[in-house]
Amino acid sequence: MKNLIRGNIYQLKKDHFFFGCLALSVIFLIISIRSFSSGSESSPVMGVSSFMDTFLGGDFILYAFMLLTANMVAEAYRSGAMKTIIGRGIEKKKYYLSIVFTISAAYLLVMLISGIVMGVFAYSRFGMGTVLYPAYYTLSIVARVLFVMTHISFAMTMTILTKNAITGVIFGLVIPNIPQILEMVFRLLKINMELDFFKISAHMPSIHAASNDLSSFLLCFVVLSGYLILSIAVGFGILKHQDIK
Repeated sequence: MKNLIRGNIYQLKKDHFFFGCLALSVIFLIISIRSFSSGSESSPVMGVSSFMDTFLGGDFILYAFMLLTANMVAEAYRSGAMKTIIGRGIEKKKYYLSIVFTISAAYLLVMLISGIVMGVFAYSRFGMGTVLYPAYYTLSIVARVLFVMTHISFAMTMTILTKNAITGVIFGLVIPNIPQILEMVFRLLKINMELDFFKISAHMPSIHAASNDLSSFLLCFVVLSGYLILSIAVGFGILKHQDIK
């Protein structure tokens, strides 16, 4: 697994798309700083809150990293690298997990750096602030890690199925949001049905609602873990029965 992750990191260093994702994260950071600067006088945000806001945000950048994942996998099929990897006796499951871990770690590292920059910027103006609910913040970070891995995993699974990067990302975005889509369909049909239990967005924490009440995290982790396990299981199943040529 370590060698696979090292290989993936080496591949990222040569991937222009990866540097495009980094550029996008810099643009996101600049926009965040400008928005912070323009609105901070009326509602000052301390360093800790700014750090957490930035780290837990950036969904648009996450979508770019999903496309990066899909592009890496699709290219491995197009170039024959996938056949070479499997031909060397590398387990398909380990290859799958190595991609998910590497891209997820890359995204989280980028958002961590952005969060630190925003935190330092806010600290220089309004101070660091206090961490009133450290347990809530810690569990929020864990939830974000699961959220990122789930979306990266879906992007990879759907790309393995379709062998097309764009299609893989589209399905990777649609599947975790099926409950929202079904609710829209039900509303059109005048059917009153709530699917909040299955909606990831309904359970994700917000630091604006931070408190000592941690009960909501149990359901959050159950839903996120369920989606992640589903995606990985389907990905493993496809790879197991897929004739890689």
